[in-house]
Amino acid sequence: MAQRIRMADIASKLGVSRTTVSRVLSGKSVAFRIAPETAERILKEAEKVGYQPSQLARGLRTAFSRTLGLLVSDISNPFFANIAWAAEQAAEQQGFAVIVGSSGEDLKRERAYVNNLISRGADGLIVAPAGPDYEHLAELQRDGYPFVTLDRVFEDLDCDWVAVDNQGAARGLCEVLAERGCKRIAFLGGRMETSTARLRLEGYRAALRGAGLAFDQTRVHLSDFSVESGRRGAEQLLKLPVPPDGIFCANNKILFGCLDRLASAPKEPWAALPIASFDETPFMKVLGRTLVVAAQPEHKIGARAVELLLKRILSGPPGSPRMNKPYTHDLLQTEQKKFGF
Repeated sequence: MAQRIRMADIASKLGVSRTTVSRVLSGKSVAFRIAPETAERILKEAEKVGYQPSQLARGLRTAFSRTLGLLVSDISNPFFANIAWAAEQAAEQQGFAVIVGSSGEDLKRERAYVNNLISRGADGLIVAPAGPDYEHLAELQRDGYPFVTLDRVFEDLDCDWVAVDNQGAARGLCEVLAERGCKRIAFLGGRMETSTARLRLEGYRAALRGAGLAFDQTRVHLSDFSVESGRRGAEQLLKLPVPPDGIFCANNKILFGCLDRLASAPKEPWAALPIASFDETPFMKVLGRTLVVAAQPEHKIGARAVELLLKRILSGPPGSPRMNKPYTHDLLQTEQKKFGF
């Protein structure tokens, strides 16, 4: 069976980028101002090797697939699921469809998804990067391919992005715990390769400094943004000779894992321990404990990401990058309640 010819093979042979090949073969060379000579070389090579002849018939005319790619780190997380729903609605209103993928925090999987979506003719991408390497996104930036980063930000990557003020929100959460009398606040966070994890840890430490509280590394657990990470973090806290009197969970899935492990812990002091977390939690009012969360405007974030991306797509690649300002967050609190069971 003959080996399937890929866009990357054509790009490598001609010394051009895979993105340029994709644009030419999807009929977008005029829209992205690709030199006619380059487009002609790509078309001839694609015809020679028998790559997707149906695409060649589109020639050099300007065309859009009216399809956007949305790549999140974990579609099972309600935070990303709500963003995806909002993005789909916003795109549909403008006559675009959205293909959603989940990288599972796997950088290799993320790169493969990006390549696949571009190869399928996506007009632009919205990406929640796994990090820490973002060279594949930097390549898109250099080629003028439209994309927006979501939730996570790379300071050195000059592109559009949509996120909340993670450091400020984290500081606000910990300040609420301190105001409630907590002096030994634990932190359960994600991998430092992501901006969200770093900024939330920085906000936590800033709150401790502001309240005159000591930072204790033994009360910090860093892993990933998963339920299992929350369980492992809670297990670490249960082994401390002096338990914390408050816990900060860096996202909702860590919170779920933490609560799951604490459910089987001794009632004192764990049952009444105040907990703070990112992302609004379903049924938080019936959890039976003091809880404060930083609720992110998920629907606004999803809609805004689509808005920025469509501006890039429809206006073409030229123009200075538009950096988005962070969204604000809402601190939602619920008091400990007794339900009689």
